[in-house]
Amino acid sequence: MKLNLILFSLLIIFALVKINAHHLYRVNHHSLEIEKRKTIELKDEQNQLLIQESSKSGNGRISEYAKSKLKMNPPEKKQKRMVK
Repeated sequence: MKLNLILFSLLIIFALVKINAHHLYRVNHHSLEIEKRKTIELKDEQNQLLIQESSKSGNGRISEYAKSKLKMNPPEKKQKRMVK
């Protein structure tokens, strides 16, 4: 009788330990999925920023900005000098 009670108690304890381990696995797996989603979102944002940066740093954009905002013009032939 005592042996049955001890074995039953061990069975209950091990069942609770297994349930707890499974719950911790699910919590960690959920956290991992959230972090994966954040990683994907950050990579997408990084790609968008790289595209914006490359479009703003193009030679045509710089030239256009210099002409419109800074009132700069390319030099004429007579204004150029050869430096030796």
